[in-house]
This record gives sequence, C-alpha cells and structure tokens, in this order.
Amino acid sequence: MSWRIGRWLAFGAAVCLAGLLAAAFFPMPFRYAAPKFSPPADYAAAKALIESKIARAPLTLSEAGRPRVFLHDAPTEHVFVLLHGLTNSPEQFDKLGRILFGRGHNVVIPRTPGHGDADLMTDALSVFTAKAMLDYANLAITLARPLGRHLTVAGLSINGATTAWVAQNRGDVDRAVLLAPFFAPRGLPPFAVKPLSRLLVRLPNVFLWWDPVHKDQFFADSHAYPRFSTRSIGETMRLGAGVFGESGKSAPACGAILVVTTASDLAANNAVTARLAANWREHHPASLAAYEFPASDNVPHDFIDPSQSDQRVDLVYPRLIEMLETGKPPDQEKARIIPGGDSNPHPASRAAPSTSTTTTRPCERSFPFATN
Repeated sequence: MSWRIGRWLAFGAAVCLAGLLAAAFFPMPFRYAAPKFSPPADYAAAKALIESKIARAPLTLSEAGRPRVFLHDAPTEHVFVLLHGLTNSPEQFDKLGRILFGRGHNVVIPRTPGHGDADLMTDALSVFTAKAMLDYANLAITLARPLGRHLTVAGLSINGATTAWVAQNRGDVDRAVLLAPFFAPRGLPPFAVKPLSRLLVRLPNVFLWWDPVHKDQFFADSHAYPRFSTRSIGETMRLGAGVFGESGKSAPACGAILVVTTASDLAANNAVTARLAANWREHHPASLAAYEFPASDNVPHDFIDPSQSDQRVDLVYPRLIEMLETGKPPDQEKARIIPGGDSNPHPASRAAPSTSTTTTRPCERSFPFATN
C-alpha cells in the first residue's frame, strides 16, 4: 500500500512541477495598443479635461492619494507629468512637483490605478495590470500636451517601466525620464526575467509585506501601502520585457531619453536597465543620456519621497531638477547641495503640506525575492 501512495505522491509532484515549468516557459508576449484619446484643442480645453478626468478622484482615496495638478494661467515652456512608484501615491511627488511649479512650470501628478486608497490594507493591487497603468498614464500625457511647449514624462520605479514604453512609442513626448526604473528585482539574472514574470502573472496573487516583522504597523502613519502584490511585480516585469523586445528592433519614438539610477538601489536591477539603454543607444545614440548616483551618495531606490527616513533630497533634488529642465546629466563635482535639507529654493505659490513623521518608505526596501 505504501508504495502506491509513494507513486501517487511522485506523480502529483511531477504534475505540479510540469505545471510550474509550463507557467514559467510557455510564451506570454506583452501586447498593448494605446487607446485613441483625442488631444485637447487648446490650453483651456486641456485644463478642463485634466480637472475632470485626472484631478477628480474617487471618494475612497486618502488625501495623499489624490492626484496633483499645479497649473499656471497659460501654457509654460515646460510641462511635467510625474508618475509615482509602487504602493505609493501622488504625495510621493508632491514636494518636487511644487518646486517645479514654483520655477514656472506646469505639473501634473496622476494616480496610478489601484493606488492611493484610504484603506492601506486594500486588495486593489490583486487585479493590477500593466494595461491599466499604461492607459491612465497615456491619458494624462495626451491631456497634458497643450499645457507647455516641451512635454517631459518622468516615472519612478514601476512607472519607470511605463516611461520606458512612452519613450519607445510616443513621438509627441519631448523627453522621457526613467527614475530608478524597475524591470526586474535586483540580482535576478537576465535569463530569468521572463520566466519569473510569467509565473507571477499566472499563479494566484499573493500579498507580501514590505516589512515582514512589523507588517502593517511599520507603515501605520504612511500614505503608502504596507504590502505589495506579486501580480503587480509580474505585470511590470512583463511590460519591461515587452519594451526590451521592441528596443532591440527599432529606435525609440521619443527624441530625448534620460535614465537616472542609483548604485545603492536595493530593489531594481540596474543591469537590466543598462541593457535596455544599450539597445536605445545602438539605434539612436543622440537620444540617450544617463546618470547614476554613486554608491558613496547612499541614495535609495525611492529618491523622490522626502518623508522617508534616509532621504537625500537635499542632494538629489537640485541635480534632478537640473536634469528635468535641461535633459543633461549634471557635473557631479559642481552638483549643488542645499544646506539644511531645504530643497525648495523657489517655493510654489501653494505651500507643501508639512510632515513631522519620517518612515522608511516601501520603494526604498528590497523585494523579498531580490538577490544580492
């Protein structure tokens, strides 16, 4: 009898293994057709549409989760669309957005679908898709086009992958800026990116704590979710793999691309980012510029949110603002550091909300399945 049980167990294990191998290696190409949004006719129309379609938010959102729209009374030389990171919210870019607004630019900070909910334990990210992320970003970009002469799209982490798609496919964007883009976990070999992405998308979603010890208590005072979904990671990796495939075949549609990484990144795989940049450089060398914060700067993956405990915005913001406005990496020896952590040399007309509590934000931490 025992040998029969053993045979059935072995058979079951073989079936499970075969299923996992099929889930990991059966092709799952990323296909996306951007919706055809009609661009606004002029500044007034764009402003009205952004107020109704971007700024208006569901009642379930927290105050931090509401999109930000900082607009002057007329088109500006530059307009920026800033896309936040995984499990965070528009609050992440609020301070930087206000600084840019104070420097004379129009700024739009949309909310990525599934983010910004007042219930930080929401399961909204269990149904996260790259398509929804791209749809909403593309809508915001199209509506923002008449708000300035030069349109720059900047995306952090998972929305760095969104911005990579924008760079590859949208010629109406003047500059695409990838901020610590996440295409794969740190240390994951390139050959394992597609198999892992397929597994994470095809297997049932699992929520993982950013901090497995303190769990929801660690982010009790945060505007970010204390856990993330494996589905959101898999979908983002699929998106990144799709862009990588396109970049090997054709030049990017965007005429100027800037890739900003940090050597101290514990979450994103900079080697995969470098391979994508190499593809772009091969097809269109003049379009690409890159900058990496050195390890000695100790700049974390999320170098945007000023409320995290080891933020370096006093060092990061001056360099980043220069890059956003010029598209050129700064001379590191001449990089400006504003004393006292006040990175707002030109305060916006509306003051940013103050926060007295600092916590380690999710995007700063490494993913549980990342390797060194």
